[in-house]
Amino acid sequence: MSTIAARTAACLVFACTACFSDGGLHTTGAGITTTSSTTGDGPFLDTTTGGPTTTTTTGGATTTAGPEPVCGDGELDPGEACDDGNDDDSDACLTDCRAASCGDGVVHVGVEACDDGPANHPSEPTACRPGCIKPACGDGALYVGPLGPPIVLATDASAQQSDDNPRAIGVTADGTFKVAWRVNGLFDRIDVQTVAADGSLVDTPLDLADPPAQVIRDPVLAVAPVGDLALAWEVNGNNNDVVVRGVVADVGLPGINGVVHEGPLQQSPAIALDDQGRLTLAFVGAVFPAMYHVHVRRLDNFDPDSPPEFTISEHEAGIPSAPTVALLPDGAFVVAWGDPGGAILYRRFAADATPGPLVTTALRTGGLALADNRSPWSGLAVTPDLGVVIGGVGEDGLVDLQTFDAGDLPQQIVAVSEAPRMHAPFVDIGSDAWGNLAVAWAECGDAGEQAEDCSGVASDLRLRWFRADLTPHAAPAAVHSVMVGSPPALGLAMAADGVTGVTYVAGGDVLVRVAGLACPAP
Repeated sequence: MSTIAARTAACLVFACTACFSDGGLHTTGAGITTTSSTTGDGPFLDTTTGGPTTTTTTGGATTTAGPEPVCGDGELDPGEACDDGNDDDSDACLTDCRAASCGDGVVHVGVEACDDGPANHPSEPTACRPGCIKPACGDGALYVGPLGPPIVLATDASAQQSDDNPRAIGVTADGTFKVAWRVNGLFDRIDVQTVAADGSLVDTPLDLADPPAQVIRDPVLAVAPVGDLALAWEVNGNNNDVVVRGVVADVGLPGINGVVHEGPLQQSPAIALDDQGRLTLAFVGAVFPAMYHVHVRRLDNFDPDSPPEFTISEHEAGIPSAPTVALLPDGAFVVAWGDPGGAILYRRFAADATPGPLVTTALRTGGLALADNRSPWSGLAVTPDLGVVIGGVGEDGLVDLQTFDAGDLPQQIVAVSEAPRMHAPFVDIGSDAWGNLAVAWAECGDAGEQAEDCSGVASDLRLRWFRADLTPHAAPAAVHSVMVGSPPALGLAMAADGVTGVTYVAGGDVLVRVAGLACPAP
């Protein structure tokens, strides 16, 4: 065998790469051949990256490429938001090369306090909040605690609160409550007691009835966030005049007052007061014999020269039930009431009192507590997200909430009570700064019982809270029960932070129960 033939055979047998001057890679004609250079231990490694290399021969030229891009190599490659080359998910770059963000389900240490991912929730008690902060009072969720025990404000067998309207209690922005009631005497009084957010009494009751009158009926109260206070009541003489009075915050002496409407037959006043001193008064008044309408008057700083009242209802006969007033931050307001047949209506007004359309809800007032002059009332609130919220009795026989958007289109109906009752004559609604709700109501009898009123059956007062998305916060809480007899009138107020107070008169005692805050542990 020739020397050349021997060398060729040896190369075929041992596949020796040293047998060729091109290092064992060669081309055939003008074609392209790509192979991976190997040894018995596997592919050659790139000495820079440590990854496998590939070599490509094109037309006699040989190139060597680095490894394929990979997340975690410390290099920012196409499609990667970041690449810090580590496997630490708690820093600014996740191990899948996504930038850390609230809602990714991983806590970014030093930036986020928590992160439950899609489970982040604005109001679930134990959930991380959407801003990746831990639950805490002031974050917009509802942190109201259990309802405290009854606190006696006064003991007097003649004490009464309005049985025509629920506003016997109001609250300031800092959670200070004001509670009003009437005391019968040679000249009737209207006493107002201050109650701190923790339920403690502040000073002694202040008599705000002026001018003196032998018969006062249905006193109602409104408190502005800054602490200004307003009262309205009926003077039950020949004309049933409606009187209002204002007290400036932190002023111990009674403030200005005046007759805002002279009868005949004015009744069921309701008021609301804002921080600009605008008082909105709604009441029921006779227009002609057997024809009554709901009227509204707005008074700026109790100015007697404010424009006169105007009619807002459209009933042809009968007596509508007591109105309720709610304010909007821009000076607009809403008034709700029950028509003579029981259907709950409302009307929205601009800041200049220009009226919107009359809106008929799917709810109704819930019957009379007694076969006397009491008037049932409906609940009303306005929240930033839900819009107008109405409380009353629905077609399901339950106490329900119905919401309406800014265009007064109906949205949701949500059950408040858990079992139908014979009557639910009183419903009241309060709201905090974020639109969480408190709903208080009276109910009596069992569903299906036949009775015109509550006087011969068991009665109850209830309270329930709802989050701003109308999710129930807890089961209804019992406020007061009567074995046989009508439920007392009740009033409800909810502070901006959620502290809630409810007042009623029972057994000759004027009572208030307060639910304070239950802030989560930090």
